[in-house]
Amino acid sequence: MATFDVSSEDKVKILVVDDLSSQHVVLRTVLEDPDQDVVTVSSGRQALKAVLQQEFAVILLDVNMPDMDGFETASMLRSYRRTASTPIIFVTAYADDAEMARGYSLGAVDYILSPVVPEILSAKVRVFVQMFRMNRELQARAAQREELARMEAQRASADEARQRADFLAQVSHLLTRSLDVETTVTRILETSVPALADLACVYLVSDGEQPPRPSLRCGAALRASMDPAREQEIDRIAPLTRFFELAEQTMAAGESLVCRGEASRMLGWADGKEGEQLAVELEEIRFHPVLSGSERKAVIALGIAHCGDDHQPAPVVTEFVSRASIALENAFLFSALRDEDRRKNEFLAMLAHELRNPLAPISNAVSVMKSAEPGNAKVMEWATGIIGNQLDHMVRIVDDLLDVSRIARGTVTLQREPVPLQTVVERAIETSRPHFAARSQAFSCDQHGDELVIEGDVVRLTQVVANLLNNASKFTPPGGHISLSTSFSDGTAVVTVTDDGEGIEAKLLPHVFDLFAQGNSALDRAQGGLGIGLTLARHLTELHGGSIHCWSGGRGRGARFTVELPAVSAMAKPAPVADVVPLRRKRHARVLVVDDSVASTESLKIFLEMHGYEVQCTHDGISALALARQFVPQVAVLDIGLPGMNGYELATAIRAENSLRDCLLIALSGYGQDDDLRNSRSVGIDHHLIKPADLTSLVELISGHVMGGGTSAEDGGRPLDR
Repeated sequence: MATFDVSSEDKVKILVVDDLSSQHVVLRTVLEDPDQDVVTVSSGRQALKAVLQQEFAVILLDVNMPDMDGFETASMLRSYRRTASTPIIFVTAYADDAEMARGYSLGAVDYILSPVVPEILSAKVRVFVQMFRMNRELQARAAQREELARMEAQRASADEARQRADFLAQVSHLLTRSLDVETTVTRILETSVPALADLACVYLVSDGEQPPRPSLRCGAALRASMDPAREQEIDRIAPLTRFFELAEQTMAAGESLVCRGEASRMLGWADGKEGEQLAVELEEIRFHPVLSGSERKAVIALGIAHCGDDHQPAPVVTEFVSRASIALENAFLFSALRDEDRRKNEFLAMLAHELRNPLAPISNAVSVMKSAEPGNAKVMEWATGIIGNQLDHMVRIVDDLLDVSRIARGTVTLQREPVPLQTVVERAIETSRPHFAARSQAFSCDQHGDELVIEGDVVRLTQVVANLLNNASKFTPPGGHISLSTSFSDGTAVVTVTDDGEGIEAKLLPHVFDLFAQGNSALDRAQGGLGIGLTLARHLTELHGGSIHCWSGGRGRGARFTVELPAVSAMAKPAPVADVVPLRRKRHARVLVVDDSVASTESLKIFLEMHGYEVQCTHDGISALALARQFVPQVAVLDIGLPGMNGYELATAIRAENSLRDCLLIALSGYGQDDDLRNSRSVGIDHHLIKPADLTSLVELISGHVMGGGTSAEDGGRPLDR
């Protein structure tokens, strides 16, 4: 029998249980060995305690002991898991058959009669000691093999985790190298096959655009299974009807979808020989949502030809889809920012162009006036007409820009009142009629029979409809036709403007109401304009609780804009709204003009003196207050941005003077935000006009104050914001 070397730390222990100390000495003498350690106890209870603390190769048990004999001790030892199979040798001075049978039934392996024969006892015990050593060696080797297997499994798991991490790191690196949408889609497909699947397809849908052809990539497994004789070519694989149904279902639910039974009906060749529909043989295809926004949605489909093939596990696929979604979203955001920046630059270039256009005729008119003979009435009439028209054009441009700014900051205030829709339409038509006449365009109007009333701001509503009419005229060639119609249904008034002009491309339709978006930015645009009219129309419509929509059949097929607004049908036709300006007989008045711009001061002085007013001017707040105390004006026209003492401080000082308490204070400034208007009211300014102001309105304010006996219009007039 083989023997094993055992170190001193691994001595085999033998337990001797006997109530006689002399027997302990005998057995210890016989059994002790350099590689064996004999433990002696005097009772069964001590034996039970010893086996709980140490492991023994064999137990020598005396049969006859007080309190707990050998059989009871053996029965208890067999009930312990640790000693259930430990060999037990009974040592007794006498043993009959019945006693031996009882001992063997309790798990004894042998009986030895006392006094013992040392050679026999030593030989029998050695057998069990060697068996114990062999068993312990086998257990150690099994533990080593188990540890080795565990380490190999951990190493394999670590290698697999490292490979997965390397794969995902490579995916992130590839997907973040480019912010181009098409390049990102291509790289998603390249990293999907064959690492994740045998076939990959990215299906992208953008609102308002025709969905592009789904992008596909196939692996070697599918290429090898194709049959050229059946006209199976890799470049002709396309999604079949069922693919689109499941892709739309995935996008709608926003959750992944697995298809196995119908996997072979997803992709293939739409027309094989004799019109048959050939399909790619797939065992499984998984649809994963990549984008789920309101403007665009995308799905990546991963098809597997044989599920037993070596592909990345599901957690890696989930992480890949997440990173692909982030990369695609970043690509679209970058594309949107790039387009926005391009439109902004085009807008700024257009703004510079539109602002320079009026300056050229103004400059020309000034040059003609300088060169003409003094007092030439025809030249003066011609020049003032040119300057006035171009100035009006510039004012409209600045007003539009201010409106866009107010809307962006949410500071637009509507003066709501019941407004007949007919009044809005008639005013808008009157505003746009010169555009139709200048381009020889035919215009028709078909209004709803009932009187429709809208709760809104008549000026802003007119601006909405006029912008749509002007836009239609701008993009309709000379001789074209423009129509306006109104209708009413379920508490909603509908205004429709239709033209047969240039039309709108399908890709531009979702963006026609966006700021800076223009369909034609060529340098030879004869129509002019900043392209922000539709943006204003949309925001103003939404402020009134309505909506605006656009439709076009494409380039050269005209366009149709529809405005929907909450309205009611009035049974009785209300009295027409008319802008009535009462005629007042001008009366001599003293007017103080304060402005740090010498040109503005002198020109305004000349204009007011032409209307019979006595005018004094100054250019800073401190001198203005001194002049006011001396001149005692009935009206003071104040700029806000004054040196030394600004317009608000000057107004406060004027109101503090008893002699100037009834002086009409009119602010004439380039500052026209809502905060500026509130500041004016807080210091007692009666009216706030924005440069360049309508000087006729200024004269009417002065005339009204003078005709009223010089009382302040603070309570009777509404500050102007135009």
